[in-house]
Amino acid sequence: MVVARPGDRIAAVEFFNSSDGVRLAYSVEGSGPPVLFVLGAGCDSGLWRAAGYLDPLLAEYTCILFDHRGHGESDKPRGPDRYHVDRQVDDLTELLDHLGVHAVAFWGYSAAVSPGVRLAERAPERVWALVINGAVEPPGPPAERYSWVPEFAAQFRPGGGGWDQLIEDFAEQEPEPIPEWMKERIRATDPEQCADRVESYPTWGWEEWDALPQIGTPTLFITGALEDEDDHVGEIVRRMRAGERLRLEGKGHINAFLASEQVLPVVRSFLAAHAPQA
Repeated sequence: MVVARPGDRIAAVEFFNSSDGVRLAYSVEGSGPPVLFVLGAGCDSGLWRAAGYLDPLLAEYTCILFDHRGHGESDKPRGPDRYHVDRQVDDLTELLDHLGVHAVAFWGYSAAVSPGVRLAERAPERVWALVINGAVEPPGPPAERYSWVPEFAAQFRPGGGGWDQLIEDFAEQEPEPIPEWMKERIRATDPEQCADRVESYPTWGWEEWDALPQIGTPTLFITGALEDEDDHVGEIVRRMRAGERLRLEGKGHINAFLASEQVLPVVRSFLAAHAPQA
């Protein structure tokens, strides 16, 4: 289900089948160097337009909007193995192959940090830049690293309350209210895919915190100061070969993403500096 914000213009949706038989939705608009837009554990790909990012970029970039598995118009397969990070990366590379696109700038929000970084690690020739809305932090001790998984995943199973607790937690970060249309968009997302994704984490054997200093892809973090109070993003950027960041004071995880008027000038400059020359 796609929840429209007033003024949304919905692009024509197309589909392809992944190698494990999942029907995945995408749309393509604009012209110029390609940028692949991927969201995290909630919402549909139309959020990029609703948040004000898409239309200003269409004259400069080919914008590929992807409803990753479990989201928007794409299929919602069940089971943690269907949401392993490497399965998510396979979806990305298969989408690019389907479109005949060799390399993209990957722009990801929230949980899309993981597949974006993993794609740049596994296939660096396919990613000419990374833009990441969100934060990362060091993994905890191995014995405690995934202790939170069962309780958190149960929240998204039938009878667990769905998205409301997570929305409340994010709202408590923010001095300014989260728009109601954004909350509706999150609630419209299949909650069980989030449980499946969370339950897959212990099987990954991989952490973006460890991978980021090893990749050479130019990377821009856009992070709300209130979602990263210990400034872990600043730490990881200092350890990276080609890392930059924009830190938005007074904003948490959701409102930092929605601050497109502040974010777009920085991202446009970053993309222009790294876009492949025709």
